[in-house]
Amino acid sequence: MQQNQEEDGKAAEPDDSLFRRFIPEIDHRTTGEVLAHPGFAQMRPVYIATTMAHYELTVLPGHWQSTAGRVAALGAIICNDAVFDPADRATWPTLARFKQSVSVFGLTSPRQIDEIVARLVATGYLTMERSPADGRVRLLRPTAALLAWDREVLAAYYGALRLLYPETGYGLALTRDPAFQRAQRGASTTMFPVIGRFLAANTDLLPFYSMNNGVRVLLLLWEATHTAPTAPVREGDLAGLRPRFGFSRSHVRNVLAAGEEHGLVARAAQTGLGLTPRGMTALDRFIADTLSSHDMTYRMALQALEAAPLRAYG
Repeated sequence: MQQNQEEDGKAAEPDDSLFRRFIPEIDHRTTGEVLAHPGFAQMRPVYIATTMAHYELTVLPGHWQSTAGRVAALGAIICNDAVFDPADRATWPTLARFKQSVSVFGLTSPRQIDEIVARLVATGYLTMERSPADGRVRLLRPTAALLAWDREVLAAYYGALRLLYPETGYGLALTRDPAFQRAQRGASTTMFPVIGRFLAANTDLLPFYSMNNGVRVLLLLWEATHTAPTAPVREGDLAGLRPRFGFSRSHVRNVLAAGEEHGLVARAAQTGLGLTPRGMTALDRFIADTLSSHDMTYRMALQALEAAPLRAYG
C-alpha cells in the first residue's frame, strides 16, 4: 500500500492556484514551487522528524498535548511581543490584543485562550507585567524559555527549507540570531490572516486541527510507514508513542477513524494502516504551506533588518 500512497516518494503535481504568492508584492517561494521541488520527497522525513521534536510533551511550552490552537497561541504571543513599542499603545501585548490575534485562526474559544495563558504563566513561559505607562494594564511577555524554544522551532523549519534551497542559506535563523527572531516574528504579525486562510483552504485537514496532535498523528503514521515500509503499521505502534506526545490508544483510534471517514487513511489486513493518496496530498500541502510562509517571512525579516536594525528580545 505504501507504493500507492507515495508513487515512489514523488508528490503529485500541484494545482496552479498553489503557485500564487501569499502576499503578491513579496517575492517568495510559493506552496506550488515547494511541492514541485525535486527534493521534496527527500526533505519530507527531515521536516517531520525535526519539527515534531519541538511539540513533544516535555518540550512544548506548557508541557501538554499539542493542538493547532495552542501552537497558534504561542506564535501570537511571540509575534505580538516582537512589535511591542512602549511608546505606542496600539502595539501593547495585552490580553485583549492576544485574543484578537488568535481569533483570526478560528481554532480556540475565549475560555481556551484563558486556559492557555494560565498554563503558560504557571509553567514559566509567560509573564503578565504591569505597564509602566499605565499600571491598570497587564502585558503578556514571553520569558527567555519561550523565546529559546521558538528559536529552535524556527531553526527546524528553515533547516528543512535549506535542504531545498541551499543557495538561500537561511543563516540567521539557523544560528538562532535573536535580532532575526524578532524581525521575523514581527513580520509574521501581518501573516495571521494569511495563515488562517491557508489552514482553512486545506479542507481535508480541518477536522484534525482541533484534535490533540490530530495532524501529528497523521504525520507519525507517514513516518512509521516510511521507516519500515515492509512492516504493517498497527494502532498500537502509534499509541506506543504516548510518552513523547501524550496521546492514548483510544485517542489514536479516534484520529485514525476520522482519517478513514474522510478518506485520508486506509487499512488492510496484510499491510496495516497507511495514508491514502488524498491523505498524502493534504499533508504535503500542509508542509509546503508552512515552508512557503517561512520563506516569505525570512525575506520580510531581512528587509526589516536592512531598513532599521531591530533590538533583540530582552
